[in-house]
Parts: sequence; structure tokens; C-alpha cells
Amino acid sequence: MPIVVVIQADTGVIWYNMNTVLTYLCIEVGFTVVYTILVTKRLLSMRGQMKETMREYDSSIYNTVVLMVIESAMLYSPFAIIFIVSFALHSDVANLCFLSISHVQVSRQMPGLSASLMCFSFT
Repeated sequence: MPIVVVIQADTGVIWYNMNTVLTYLCIEVGFTVVYTILVTKRLLSMRGQMKETMREYDSSIYNTVVLMVIESAMLYSPFAIIFIVSFALHSDVANLCFLSISHVQVSRQMPGLSASLMCFSFT
């Protein structure tokens, strides 16, 4: 789909009139959310199996990985959804989101977010 977008952009189509861009963005956000849900479910089920097998198993590794996956989706998805809605409405907010989303995608440690998710303790 990105190749189709580049070809359309090369032919002179106006950016906001490319339905392919909107479709691609919706698919990308959908895959991100579904991936997060499936990976989290799998990790939590594996953690449960390990706890059943070994009663004294420390599951903090699974908890940490689940939190990392959820945190990454929590940072990216809202910006992407705001971008999709503003892009579909031909709003100038799309430009602001477009410039900000690259900073969200960069892997950075955000100490405040990790502390705020500790209330979701998976014990």
C-alpha cells in the first residue's frame, strides 16, 4: 500500500484526497491493536501455565514484557487515531499529529508512564 501511495503522489494527486493513505493508516492501527492484544493474551496464558507447573515461579519477567508491549501501543495508537480522524476531515491537526508521531515511534524510556501502569499489576 505505501508503494501505491507513492505512485499516486507522483501523479499529482492531492494528499488529502488519497483514499489509499486513509486505508493504509486504518489497517496499520488495527494491526497494532490486534497485535498488542494477541501478544498480551499469549504472554499472560504462558505465565499462568508456568505458575501451574512451578508453584514458586517468579512471573515478573512476563509482567515486564506485557507492560512494555502495552506501553508501546498506548503511546502510538492514540496519536495515530487522532491523525486518521483529522486526516479524514482534512483538518490542520493532521499536520501536527504527523509531525509528532515520529517522536512517539522513537524508542525512549518514559519513566512517568511506567509508574502509572504499575496499578495494572498482573499477579
